[in-house]
Amino acid sequence: MTDGMKDALFLSGILITIVLFTQVGRHRFGIFKLLMPLGLVAWFAYDMLHNLKATAPNLTSAGVGIAIGVAVGTGLLYTMRIDHDPKSGKTYTKAGIAYLSIWLLVLAGRLGFIWTLENNDSFRADFGKWTVEQQIDPDGVAAFFVLMAMAMVLTRTVGVAVRWLRRPSVVAPLQAK
Repeated sequence: MTDGMKDALFLSGILITIVLFTQVGRHRFGIFKLLMPLGLVAWFAYDMLHNLKATAPNLTSAGVGIAIGVAVGTGLLYTMRIDHDPKSGKTYTKAGIAYLSIWLLVLAGRLGFIWTLENNDSFRADFGKWTVEQQIDPDGVAAFFVLMAMAMVLTRTVGVAVRWLRRPSVVAPLQAK
């Protein structure tokens, strides 16, 4: 197994663990659940983009990754429910099998692509030829995958935050005198 595949498996394992323990099922949503993914997105985006050669092919690759990520993130958002508890004023997210299925399909697709690239000589040759013809360098390919994942997370997080901020305000009941 190559280092690239090991890295992909490791990142996929981390992502699916985070999804399983913090998003699937019913979970409280608050400032920490808002800021943590936003901070991770900012860090990964900076890490990916600060050395990316700003060529038209690389930026197009990154842009396509972002567009796909926004579409998938919108799908994730619409498979979640946002509940507001009027008594406590707390907000909860609830995600089920449809949400988990989207994540698993995306991660399996990514791993399948990497596995095929590493284990199928004709696919590797065709993909290599295509990237050379399109003038996309390896950082442009990496930007596609990283920015797709970050756009998924960002779209879902911002969508939940908008619903959270639009929740009905909780007013303490008047005390009888």
